[in-house]
Amino acid sequence: MILNDTFYTVTELTKGENAVDATIKLNASHAIFEGHFPNNPVTPGVVEMEIVKEILSLGLEKPLKMKTMSSCKFLAVLNPINIENVHVKISISEMDDTFVRISGQLADDTTSFLKIAATYAIL
Repeated sequence: MILNDTFYTVTELTKGENAVDATIKLNASHAIFEGHFPNNPVTPGVVEMEIVKEILSLGLEKPLKMKTMSSCKFLAVLNPINIENVHVKISISEMDDTFVRISGQLADDTTSFLKIAATYAIL
């Protein structure tokens, strides 16, 4: 995991047959925010996408690599000063021994920050 336990901490993880849900706490003092952007931190989109992959990997207990992304929408700015806890909700639509297809989102109680549909190779 690249970001787990440095950029964010998992405070809750729930695994279901076709879903992985988590609550994470963002680290507003992480070095990435020094450049993105000082005094007005914004979580980079690629970091949001990585969070979804890492949470899915934790839930499945398998290493993953993104294979394809059919859609990705950044819906709101994720500022870790204003939003400390984020819900990661992942629905698994198809899976076998080599891949997993999902739709996922990052959100808090009132705002969706990211919606993504992607396929990951199981390594």
